[in-house]
Amino acid sequence: MTAYDWNLRANILESAHRWPVIMLFVLVGSLLGGLFAYLLPTPYRAEAGLQVTYNADVHPRNPDDFKNWQMEQLDVLIHSDEVLHEVLTRLQAQDTAWNTYTIDDLRLMVHTYWRNAGEWRLVAEAPTSGQAEALVTIWEQVVLEQLSQALAQASSAFDLSTRMDAVSDQLAELKADSARLGQIQRALESWKGSTVANSQPLSELDRWQITSRVAQIAGWDAAGLALLDETPPPDAASADYLPWIDKALALIATQLDVIGPQTSQLQAEYDQIYAEHAVALNTSGGLTSYLSAGSLDHADRLAQQIRPVSQMVFIGGLLGLLAWVLYFIARPMLRRRQASI
Repeated sequence: MTAYDWNLRANILESAHRWPVIMLFVLVGSLLGGLFAYLLPTPYRAEAGLQVTYNADVHPRNPDDFKNWQMEQLDVLIHSDEVLHEVLTRLQAQDTAWNTYTIDDLRLMVHTYWRNAGEWRLVAEAPTSGQAEALVTIWEQVVLEQLSQALAQASSAFDLSTRMDAVSDQLAELKADSARLGQIQRALESWKGSTVANSQPLSELDRWQITSRVAQIAGWDAAGLALLDETPPPDAASADYLPWIDKALALIATQLDVIGPQTSQLQAEYDQIYAEHAVALNTSGGLTSYLSAGSLDHADRLAQQIRPVSQMVFIGGLLGLLAWVLYFIARPMLRRRQASI
């Protein structure tokens, strides 16, 4: 064994007697950490909380996808240009120091943390504690205001959608009635044009076809019931049906004259509701009335420095201690190399 063989026990005892060297490493590391924190100060961070709730009474085809989509739409609203523009306007009205900031700068200073419905964290980072607290407070206020407006528009869009469906059903019914009456009208006119008026009664099949078509247009109004009462008897001649068919065609024309304006009016109403629905849907930002959010009053909005000077001094001291440990391990190797030269 040579004089430069490394002995752990001996080296520890030797180092223990040189504790000022260890303290020097720690002190230098702490000073460097403090200097780093002074030269490159870290921003301050302030947080606010939102309580986001989701009404699961809705039954879409894919409930989880729909809920996740709603959460993502809320996150988009929180970081939207409209929200950040209003936040920046209010900040600049309070403090001229914000005049040099833009919306893009603001977007880099705010973050949201969330996993699902429940507690959402709004986090703001700024050079000073006052700026961080003002930013997160105003950001939360604007988010809640804009969210309230968006949810009101979402509720309006839902009501308009219900009205639109009802008008659409009425339109479909009127169009079906118009098509049915037109078909009966053409059938009666065809029969009238192809039938020879004579004293012979109609066959049972022809009479059934004619009376059944007229019965479809009679309905329950007075004119329709009177027309049914005037149905020619089974033994009536074919010529006796022609005046009766003319009355049926007149009744069809009257009903079509009523259906036409009703259809136009409903179509105009549908177009107006559709336009209002499109505006409400666009203003809602894709959110629905199944979502709601409120402020968490217990959230701590006091700003804290992300890496304070004391923390950097402590970390610097640890790094200094680590540097001494590395030196302690490497020192025997250096001695051995010097001895072999």
